[in-house]
Amino acid sequence: MAKTKTNSVPTFEHGDAFRIVLEVSDSSVVSRVETRFRNESEESVRSIYRSVDLDGEPSAEVAIEVQVDEDLPAGHYVCEYVALTDTKGNQSVFATPGIEFRVEGGNEDQQGPALLNWSFA
Repeated sequence: MAKTKTNSVPTFEHGDAFRIVLEVSDSSVVSRVETRFRNESEESVRSIYRSVDLDGEPSAEVAIEVQVDEDLPAGHYVCEYVALTDTKGNQSVFATPGIEFRVEGGNEDQQGPALLNWSFA
């Protein structure tokens, strides 16, 4: 994991792996945790979705694992939501919970082609 930080935001590089640990609880037992992170860079519309199924504890620590590989574009990633589902099917969704991180890439071209214009013909 990269030790550098940008404005207190954890920063990672290609080849790094990291975990985001969430503490969850429900008297009916949390059965699933889902997260989605969006890259805020103008050059990328890439999102990261992770889902973890749990084994029936009323309280648990859940690790969301992210591998920073060459397919993950550089940029600032923010969590769009954390969704928790219990064994009865009840769901809680926490929008923009403030979880964020940065990915810094190499100098090589990681940007796709540009759409310059379009028209009806």
